[in-house]
Amino acid sequence: MERVTFVTEDGVEIVGDWYPSEGGRFAILLHIRPATKESWRRWAEILQARGVSVLAYDQRGHGESTMGGTIDFEKLSDDESRAKRLDLEAAYAWLQGKGATESDTFLMGGSIGANLSIRFLAEHPGVKRAVALSPGLDYRGVTTDDAIRKLSDDQRVILIASDDDQHDSFASCAKLNALAPERTTFLPQKGLGHGTNMLEEDPALFDMILTRLSL
Repeated sequence: MERVTFVTEDGVEIVGDWYPSEGGRFAILLHIRPATKESWRRWAEILQARGVSVLAYDQRGHGESTMGGTIDFEKLSDDESRAKRLDLEAAYAWLQGKGATESDTFLMGGSIGANLSIRFLAEHPGVKRAVALSPGLDYRGVTTDDAIRKLSDDQRVILIASDDDQHDSFASCAKLNALAPERTTFLPQKGLGHGTNMLEEDPALFDMILTRLSL
């Protein structure tokens, strides 16, 4: 793993962890709020061992992506939170520099990272897969119900949420699945909490995800 940096369209320096591999597939991992890129390390290393080159990064205002402490995720307005899409666009552009194309790239995101992943697919029809852990209909202004309707016929989103989620993600997943039943799969869980915490509570869930992604 190596530390990397790249700059967004609006001038924010983003810091990421890069896990290169030789398998020809690429993944971008997006953390939950208030976590950091390190929350993905265990799972990134598993993907790397399966031949996937992985980029996990700190979203603006989190971890090392604070522009010297001038950006704080807790103080971001909804408009500023929506600008996190620029972080993801910059991450993908950086990944393209490593040889990634839309067809060999997938996304995994938790919470607001799940919402950003769904919206990214809607804007990039060549990216075919995303795993959304505890998405919401509207996290900090980042909406999904509009985006899920825009997915192309060959795009797929795996929706995962636990029945004890305190952010209403379980109901949100059910609605998103109903809005696009042919392009989404809802995998309901019990007692696992929110976002990437579900993976920590039940590591077998990640094995299920890998199977769904043919890894």
